[in-house]
Amino acid sequence: MKKLFAAMVLLTTLTSYSVASASTTIEYDAKCKYFDAKKLLKYSGKCHFNWGVGMNPKSNGIMSTYQRYIMTYPNGNEVWIFINDDDSATVNDIPAMSLKAKNGYEKVKTTQGEIFEFTKGSE
Repeated sequence: MKKLFAAMVLLTTLTSYSVASASTTIEYDAKCKYFDAKKLLKYSGKCHFNWGVGMNPKSNGIMSTYQRYIMTYPNGNEVWIFINDDDSATVNDIPAMSLKAKNGYEKVKTTQGEIFEFTKGSE
């Protein structure tokens, strides 16, 4: 019985697989801006960031990369921004698009019209 159990464990181990992902994180403070859907500047100042990069497999087996920003405003509110290697993005689970960076700022616009600008972690 012990040999059968050991064989089952070995077979299960050999037939299962896992997907590895890599990531790096950096903590920093930087300038950030928030524009509402009417393009009115609602905040301009400093935010705290936790920036990270990582890799995930796509359905076709090719690895894709992403950047993750956790932006924390002085009042403690957090915004989670994911930017994929194809410039698609999400902001707190809302679909978005990464726009062309200007003057050292990353710029992300949600499908609802909100715009987030901030200094990149690598700057």
